[in-house]
Amino acid sequence: MNNLFKVGLGVAGLLLLGGCNPSMKPLGYHAEKPYVPMSLMVMPEGYTRFDVKERDELTVAVKSSGAFSFVDHGFARKGYGLVINQPPGKGAGVLVALNALTLLTFPMPYSYVHNLTGKVYKDGELLRTFTYKREGMSVAAWYVPTPNTENQRQMLTDLMRDLEASALIPHVGDEGLAALDNPE
Repeated sequence: MNNLFKVGLGVAGLLLLGGCNPSMKPLGYHAEKPYVPMSLMVMPEGYTRFDVKERDELTVAVKSSGAFSFVDHGFARKGYGLVINQPPGKGAGVLVALNALTLLTFPMPYSYVHNLTGKVYKDGELLRTFTYKREGMSVAAWYVPTPNTENQRQMLTDLMRDLEASALIPHVGDEGLAALDNPE
């Protein structure tokens, strides 16, 4: 085999192993005090391995914010719970497939809409819903990263800040916490 072919094969292998979508950076929020133990459910948009990977990245980002003393996955009927999901938005769709199939390097502009919803529950009852939306323009090309990850990071940061400002969930060590848990 000639050297140019070997180099090309090596570069293609590294691109496949590395992936095209970078991992999420840490959130722009870090809690001063953690909340009481609660459940966290991050619902993926679909059930492909990419959706599951995205769900895991969102879960790690939320946990690393320092706002949670203990997190139990799933939906708990007792205590506090946070459910995060991403309602369908609008993206590049067929443009990305066309670009990949034809191996075009011509950038194709498209508009996008990314959504994120956070719902806070107490003992199974909905307390409040937080809704976030990012709209913009991007370019579909293999050499331009998609804005999905950064938009998710920004919306999660906004959610954590708004959750803190709402004071819906008590913090560990707050006065009156025992009265909330043991009403007599």
